[in-house]
Amino acid sequence: MSESKQAGFSLIGVLVALAIIGLMAAVAVPRFTSTIMTANTAKVQSDLTTLDAAIAVYELEKGYAPAKIEDLADYVNDLNSLKPPKGDCRLKEGKTITLKATDTYSLRKRTEDGIGGVRAICADHTAGEFGHE
Repeated sequence: MSESKQAGFSLIGVLVALAIIGLMAAVAVPRFTSTIMTANTAKVQSDLTTLDAAIAVYELEKGYAPAKIEDLADYVNDLNSLKPPKGDCRLKEGKTITLKATDTYSLRKRTEDGIGGVRAICADHTAGEFGHE
């Protein structure tokens, strides 16, 4: 009679390995999602701050506020490709908003401080409204 010398993994060994991988995924996925949300929020804040700076320069040079975002083309490099990221972003008030691929940056007249001019907005929020406290 010949003796069989089969090598392989036991069922218990495979189940333990899968359990460890599952636990690692359970920890990693929420952190990954949170990191993407933080990156999206930072990009929107940065873009809106850049647009607000371009608006200020435009107002200084022209003497009046831009009527539409396209008026800032001479003040922002590659303005046509400046788009908000798709996905979740944090607002300072504690809410999370989801930006869609169709969302764009636009301008809104300033009314909060009684001064004229415009502010850059994304999903009806200014740069100062994005982030976390």
